Amino acid sequence: MLHAQQVKKSFGDVAALRGVDLDVEPGQIISLLGRNGAGKTTLLSIVAGLVAPDEGTVHIDGIDVLAEPNRAAQVLGIAPQETGIYPVLTVRENLHFFCDLAGVARSERRGRSEQIAERLDLGPLLERKGNELSGGEARRLHTACSLVHQPKLLMLDEPTVGADVATRQQLIEAVKEMADDGAAVVYTTHYLPEVEALGADIVIIDDGQILARGTQEQLIAEHHLGGLRFTARGGVPSEVFDGLDIFERGQSGDSGDETEKDQTFVVPGDLTMAGLLARFGDQAHRLVSVERNLPDLETVFLAVTGNDLAGDDVDVEAGN
Repeated sequence: MLHAQQVKKSFGDVAALRGVDLDVEPGQIISLLGRNGAGKTTLLSIVAGLVAPDEGTVHIDGIDVLAEPNRAAQVLGIAPQETGIYPVLTVRENLHFFCDLAGVARSERRGRSEQIAERLDLGPLLERKGNELSGGEARRLHTACSLVHQPKLLMLDEPTVGADVATRQQLIEAVKEMADDGAAVVYTTHYLPEVEALGADIVIIDDGQILARGTQEQLIAEHHLGGLRFTARGGVPSEVFDGLDIFERGQSGDSGDETEKDQTFVVPGDLTMAGLLARFGDQAHRLVSVERNLPDLETVFLAVTGNDLAGDDVDVEAGN
């Protein structure tokens, strides 16, 4: 359904995309994970025909987006991160307007609008104006406008930002239903439980490049995640790091004295608690806490990029 190949884009001296390939099949949900500035929104904008790439090609349902942007727009639904509804129009009028933009026949737009309104629990609100909606209701309408023409490719950029729990669940269920109906979905989020709830395949993008792709289980197995997470008070013996890849997760403590600061580390692999204690030796009193590091999407992202998903750089120390 979506076939993007070797897409490159720079803004001045900043390379936003460095040759990105992305394929999404009908019925597949892809979760595009990346920090702010990783290139997610630029990629979505290019696929939507809103920004021209410097190099590369993009096809949606066999349509060349660059050559036929208007035709491609008819099979594409996109909900940007910023809520985009018309506040002086009613919910029904907003949905009708987006039907018209997508070329839906007038004879079909009422039925389409009411169908998607029911799916996102907007049925009782059809005659309410956009500026009379709550934040969660406005977010649902924003997404509904991207779904109302039954697109073959749906792209949602942080669709649940600021949404309440009920709205979040309704949006997730609507996306899964769209995929079950055959739509290809690209979904960006920083809220990792959503990725699991969607059952999405994962594509990790960082610094304008795709670094990994697969299911959560595949990525955990590929990167041999697990190991330990420990917190130690400054002055960690150097022999603790010998032969290990240590990810430093952060430090705390108000004093400028390094011996007063706590540092937290993640050690992927098979190191046991007993093995860690042996490495510390007579300095084991510096350990504040030790726990088994259960592999999850956060540790996958950390292992692949060396950064956490919130956007903070993480120091990576190799002991060998």
